[in-house]
Amino acid sequence: MTRFALAAALLFMAQDAATPPAKLLVSVWYRGTPAGTPVPAELAVIRALGFGGVVWPAPQTPRQATSNPIATMADAAGLTLLQAAAPHAATPQSALVPAARVDLIANGENADAITALAWRAVAHGARSLAFDGGVTQGHGLENADRSLKPWARAAIDVARQFTANPRLIASFAPGPGLITMPDLAPALDVVMLDAGRAWAVIATNTSNAVVAATVRLPAGTPYAIWVDVLDGSTLAMNGESAGPRWDLKLPAYAAHVYVIDKVTK
Repeated sequence: MTRFALAAALLFMAQDAATPPAKLLVSVWYRGTPAGTPVPAELAVIRALGFGGVVWPAPQTPRQATSNPIATMADAAGLTLLQAAAPHAATPQSALVPAARVDLIANGENADAITALAWRAVAHGARSLAFDGGVTQGHGLENADRSLKPWARAAIDVARQFTANPRLIASFAPGPGLITMPDLAPALDVVMLDAGRAWAVIATNTSNAVVAATVRLPAGTPYAIWVDVLDGSTLAMNGESAGPRWDLKLPAYAAHVYVIDKVTK
């Protein structure tokens, strides 16, 4: 399937989705250079890379200030401004019950799992994600030579999906329950979602090892061909009278977002 055909299929499946219940937003925690001093050029980089917002640490805005320069500069750059005291790092467990804004800190154990954590949070209802490079100033997206850091590439890929498929992602609603054997939580999480005219299944592995499990979907669910929104790959499950059986083998830190039209042709 070509990228054009994939995009057309996803648009068709989501075209009858209701108006998005909440704004989809992928942001970057931004602290200014030096810390507390916003720089228009740095905000322009954030916007150019595909992010829609910035999270500015609230303590960096003096209470007695008569104007807020970060607000003016963010607006000029076309970025939504959020302010918060400090990030709350998402974990494999917290992503199952996401807050209104999910903070994904790209350091320590979370660095490799950042994509899986992001999509796990989306699977459970998150619509606002904020990536944090863990730096004390600036945005932390780039190395000294202006090349992108690995976590930044992963964050950009997530942001692009929010831009390319906003109606599809906004339409995700809780779907039928699945049976996953064995239960490998919290490393493995598999969720079925209702996306209007489509079904979606989001599978995430936040561990550093391959996980294997059998996933049973409800009877009557189409078993083929599921399309992965993230990379365009396809999946055919085993069609059985009790419902499709998916013999899942998920690499370390992997995420899949599969969709299929509810009505088979």
